[in-house]
Amino acid sequence: MASQDPYPRSVFVYELITGGGLYSVPGSPAPSGSLLKEGTAMLAAVVEDFAAIEGMSVTVLRDSRLPTLSVAAAEQIAVEGIEGERAAFRDAVKSTQATLVIAPEFDGLHLARTQWAEDDGAFLISPEANFVEQAACKWTCFQRWRDASVRTIDTFQVSERSSWEHLLDLPVVTKPSDGAGSEGVLSWNAGFEINGALINSEKYLIQPKAVGRAVSCSALGDGTEFFLLPAAYQSLDKDLKYHGGSLPIRTELNVRAHRLAAQAIRAMPPFRGYVGLDMILGPCPEGTDDVAVDLNPRLTSSYVGLRLLLKNNLAQAMLDVASGQPFELRLGCGKVDFEIL
Repeated sequence: MASQDPYPRSVFVYELITGGGLYSVPGSPAPSGSLLKEGTAMLAAVVEDFAAIEGMSVTVLRDSRLPTLSVAAAEQIAVEGIEGERAAFRDAVKSTQATLVIAPEFDGLHLARTQWAEDDGAFLISPEANFVEQAACKWTCFQRWRDASVRTIDTFQVSERSSWEHLLDLPVVTKPSDGAGSEGVLSWNAGFEINGALINSEKYLIQPKAVGRAVSCSALGDGTEFFLLPAAYQSLDKDLKYHGGSLPIRTELNVRAHRLAAQAIRAMPPFRGYVGLDMILGPCPEGTDDVAVDLNPRLTSSYVGLRLLLKNNLAQAMLDVASGQPFELRLGCGKVDFEIL
């Protein structure tokens, strides 16, 4: 890593889908679909914000199968193949003063890139490997929350049918234990409908379908403490696919969201950088049926809306908090609706 100034003036923003990470997936699929849309939206937004910081230089990687990315980075490094990605990643870490890793959790890809950054001596402004490892596995995360008495959804391994037979006649949701966003999430009218390869998969989890309003809440951490950002409504279709959201939410719901987010995040290891909690706020006004759903150890799509609501430059706020600088949240007025197109 380049010699560390008190405040970094160059940053490497790595987003896996656009940055060549799919070369490591069996079959090396080209970037496409909802993950490409979300990854591109997050990358463009956070790079624009970093580039707006006076004197800041931004570097990104680009999968060579994609056209030049429409982002405000000073340098785009084209990546081709697994070895090419690893070499470009190392060079980018060592030529910049801070590194932000944004990656979906499937197949251990996020954890691996975070470990790359640590091995290469990066000053990480995204969560460290220990946090990523705990949060990226939904089964591990559920167990930590259960042990800490965090309100969450009862979760079972699909392959252990005897543990969830009471769900056979109830609406359920199945999801991969290391999934990202709504990828691989399926909604079923009843548990007995689940069949085929899924029923024997040790990778998949099953939960009773929770009722309420889908909300996300993000936080910035400094490695010891964290600061909660305004919660946002999530826009989900009937198949639970994510399409964006709106914020701010009603004050009383934001209070409930912050209370649950604080409990869920405190049950995990300390972290630095940006994380996002998905939750469902139930119909009870006291919040007794609110439940934590997933903890994303990375920048999430709600960043796209939050940056429009806050008077702060959100990328600078993330860097300030991670660097131990003072931070004061400054809210804008009005309502923000955002779509991931």
